[in-house]
Amino acid sequence: MKNILFEGVYSATFSIYDKNMNVIKDSVRQLIDFNIKNGIKGFYVGGGTGECVVLPNETRKQMLEAVKEYAPKDAKIIAHIGAGHLEDTEDLVFHANEIGVDAISSLPPSLTSYYAPDETVEYYKHIADLSNAPVIAYATPVLTCDPVWFANEIITHDNIVGLKVSIRDYYAFEKLKNVNGGDINILNGPDECMMAGLAMGADGAIGTTYNLLPKTACSIYENFKNNNVDEAKKYQKHMNRLIDRILGNNLAYWKVPLQLLGIDTGYTVAPAKMPTNEDIRTLLKDLKELGFAEEIKL
Repeated sequence: MKNILFEGVYSATFSIYDKNMNVIKDSVRQLIDFNIKNGIKGFYVGGGTGECVVLPNETRKQMLEAVKEYAPKDAKIIAHIGAGHLEDTEDLVFHANEIGVDAISSLPPSLTSYYAPDETVEYYKHIADLSNAPVIAYATPVLTCDPVWFANEIITHDNIVGLKVSIRDYYAFEKLKNVNGGDINILNGPDECMMAGLAMGADGAIGTTYNLLPKTACSIYENFKNNNVDEAKKYQKHMNRLIDRILGNNLAYWKVPLQLLGIDTGYTVAPAKMPTNEDIRTLLKDLKELGFAEEIKL
């Protein structure tokens, strides 16, 4: 199975930067160290969790360079290079080529609903032509076509190896894993459904919550792979309670628990509203009461 390059749990890494849009490198180092220490296999940098299209390319490049600098050599780095303008996307591909990554990935092109399905397929084939690293495409609800048809179309390109799948239709998910005789790298997207993705054949998972609860996320994966389903379910439910508490808030709030690690979480670009001191106190108090503080402090 030549396309199965990524297995295990990967953090969809937060971008951490100041009001001048400069990456706070020490914070990135702390986050990388915390994730690696608790079992994370690699980092998906600059995706939706990394605030992709709302950040300038220069900040996105700084973030990728910081992850590359601090991640251990055996950690996999996947650079998300999707942007609002194709020229910006191409610029980010060339930057990823320059510094060296294990794969690139991209959300479908902006304004997906205005493009015909074959145009979205050609977008992925175009970036695959430009990239030195293999490409992981993205199956998301914004696709205007059947995701299984989409997977069959893109996997014909020699440099496209798989999909990050963020749809919650696990019937379709199972069919996606059967594309190309199963030789397609499928990574589960929805954090709250990691077990469902693994049950339908996912090779691994990429998620936002894994920044904050890497040990829990890896425990879901390892227990499921070792047929300890009840134990995996226990960890999945535990992680879902954190998701319940933060879901619906912007990314500035998702970064707040990093303060338990002593990480300066910096700024989150407008139109996101920064949490007030009272918001922060309340959220951290709730997380402690829910039993999350000890893991985040590990």
